[in-house]
Amino acid sequence: MKKIEIWDVIIWVSLLVLIGYVIAKLTGLINTPEWINLIPIITLIFFAGAFYQKVLGFMEIMNHRTSYLKNNLDKAINKLEEHDEILFTLTKTKK
Repeated sequence: MKKIEIWDVIIWVSLLVLIGYVIAKLTGLINTPEWINLIPIITLIFFAGAFYQKVLGFMEIMNHRTSYLKNNLDKAINKLEEHDEILFTLTKTKK
């Protein structure tokens, strides 16, 4: 089972609140003070913050993967260079 992160929960809750607010406002259920009109802005801020955290997490994972690939590629290059040196010395001694 996949681990549920807090950022996923924040994203979905903020989207549900925003959708609920828009539907209630359009149907006329919400006729309240001005601070209630700030709910969409507040939920968008939470959504943006959670999305930013998700993007940073994804970038960290990709950085780890590319570093792993780079290290393995460097090891392969070193092995090839060592092999080339061995072949070069063998061909030199045969002449």
